[in-house]
Amino acid sequence: MSEQGFPDWTELGQDSGLDPLGMQRPIEVIYQSLIPGISTITLRFRYYSFFPFILRHYEMNIRNADPAVFRVFQRRCEALYALICTHGVRELGVAGSDWAARILASSAVREGQNGVVDFSRGADPEAEEQYRYLRNKGGAFGAIYATQMQAMGLLHFPTKDAPNPNPVCAEPALAVAEAFARELGDAAPAFFKAVSDGQIAISLLALFERMRPSRLRPGSSEHALLTHILLAKSGPRMENDTMRRSTLRMLLAAAETQGAIPHQEAVKWHWYETASSPSAPHLQSAPGLWFLYQACDLTRLAYEALFSAALTTLSSATRGRMSLSALVEELTEYADLPVDESWETFSTAQLAGGKTARELATSMLDAVGEPEDQVRYAIQLMAVLCDAAQSSAELVEEALSGADYFQSLRTETKYLQAAKLNPVQRVVADLVLERVLKRHLWVASRKFRNQKAYTFHMEPEDGVLRYRAERGGAKTGHGSGGIVRLRAA
Repeated sequence: MSEQGFPDWTELGQDSGLDPLGMQRPIEVIYQSLIPGISTITLRFRYYSFFPFILRHYEMNIRNADPAVFRVFQRRCEALYALICTHGVRELGVAGSDWAARILASSAVREGQNGVVDFSRGADPEAEEQYRYLRNKGGAFGAIYATQMQAMGLLHFPTKDAPNPNPVCAEPALAVAEAFARELGDAAPAFFKAVSDGQIAISLLALFERMRPSRLRPGSSEHALLTHILLAKSGPRMENDTMRRSTLRMLLAAAETQGAIPHQEAVKWHWYETASSPSAPHLQSAPGLWFLYQACDLTRLAYEALFSAALTTLSSATRGRMSLSALVEELTEYADLPVDESWETFSTAQLAGGKTARELATSMLDAVGEPEDQVRYAIQLMAVLCDAAQSSAELVEEALSGADYFQSLRTETKYLQAAKLNPVQRVVADLVLERVLKRHLWVASRKFRNQKAYTFHMEPEDGVLRYRAERGGAKTGHGSGGIVRLRAA
């Protein structure tokens, strides 16, 4: 736990939860390949012990193959865990803690500290959504941790025709479960008794303090086993293990160099600049893929900066309306581009100017609310990124292969390369029109059609574009989310 009380397992990424240009998916794929078994929402280290603990109990004591029975058991365990972790000093990053806080507050007021909390309804996957500790019927296990634990080799998912369709622990998970149970001691049977009852006295929640994520003891057998799993220190190493181990070792090296937990932005820029230096080998390894991750995320940010500038311009127009052609023309003028110069010549001049991707990205992100600067720096940044992509063409092509409707560094480099001999003003105007504005309208229409989610920030109306909603400027990019942190608490 950090001094501010936030989990030191991962840092969350973009806080808007919105992907207006549909560019995050390729970045997420790279991120997940670099840290298999960890995501931006696997916030607490100890869940990797807690879930094997409850799965082992189910395998040994309940053994009911009905997935509905397993689901009720699993959700009751999670709900009770949320109550334990929220009672007293609240732990962050625990699934269902908002629900638990409401339940504990109402119970304490109504019945005092000797009251009994019935959590069976909150854990019931068929209960009305407002009563559930988590709306997702799969709970934290099904929605967040199960696939990550499978990627770490902790779980087996039987085939559909298997006698037992429920997930079971692999050997490494059984060892972790036993270590977790030893840490709990006499509290372990009491925990499962409460799960079976579906209720617990508030006064008994303190008995399970040792289960809290922050109570993982450094140096304990549980801690050692989890560390070995993360760093692939024991057993045969699969490809997933090797890549995760490489990333974590890179982080540990950075922490040792700095003498502290490194900030994610500093680490990402260090890896990007090291891997893109002329002397660095550009292999399909963790350093090379972290370079590509950052370059892809910077591409997304550059396009979102152009989109942010478009929204600012549109919102300040009369009645928040402009024709598409007028908006494109104004944004192109913001770029302050030379006349009678090709994109290729313009790009070469940007590289000769010596500004780095870091400098351009910082200036672009600092220019929120200043559309002229946003556009100018975004276009310059794209020139630098495309040059980096061409220098690493083999890696870019293989790592980002896929349908071209997934816009990425690969697709945008191809787009700009195909137009390199065209006048730079025309290239930028076409990019703004086709790759940003029309792209947003296409993405938003797909979300509306497929997800019934209305995410338009601008919409066509009587031959013009109408400003729909205010949107914050581009955030410091984390693509799929964040850089793995080093503490276990």
